[in-house]
Amino acid sequence: MFDALLRMHLGPIIERLAQMETELEDMHRRAESFCRIGVCQEVDAASNTCKVSHGGLLTPAIRFFNPSAGAQSESRIPSVGEQCLLLNHGGGESGGQAVALFGLNGGQFPPVSTQASLTRRLYQDGTENGYDHASHVLHWQNGPAAFSGSREALQLNIGPSRLAMTPEVIELQVGAVGIRLDASGVHLSGPVVDHQGRVISTA
Repeated sequence: MFDALLRMHLGPIIERLAQMETELEDMHRRAESFCRIGVCQEVDAASNTCKVSHGGLLTPAIRFFNPSAGAQSESRIPSVGEQCLLLNHGGGESGGQAVALFGLNGGQFPPVSTQASLTRRLYQDGTENGYDHASHVLHWQNGPAAFSGSREALQLNIGPSRLAMTPEVIELQVGAVGIRLDASGVHLSGPVVDHQGRVISTA
């Protein structure tokens, strides 16, 4: 009789505890899928969506973050193989309510700068630009064209041609031919110097 009475009073409590255990397991499973590391598998640049693998799962086409997306907007399409943080704001395991935050370096895409003072961007074709706030030097290079600028000097190179400028001097050099401007005047160099088609100096 006592056992029956005890079961009658404890039965609802035991049932509720079992429900709570199931709910906690579901919440734990959902929490695990809120934030995960994933890898980009497909990209559709036209729709600004991608598919991301995480664990053994693959998301449907989801949106990815851009550096900015307002009146001032900037686009950066992720690469296949790039790591990301997968934010599942809608819960569930399908990934349909997730967004991808890219920018995590990995083995396929290592950091392009390991220097604390250097902010650098490297493009797929080898073009790169960077700024070192310790030395105050801005650098840009695209194949044979390169620019370097600091607070003291500017220099532009395109193949064998070079233009250099400081507060005191401007120099333009094309191979062996050059011109230098400074406070003392204009200085020409090269095998031949002409003016309006008339040779005025030879080496």
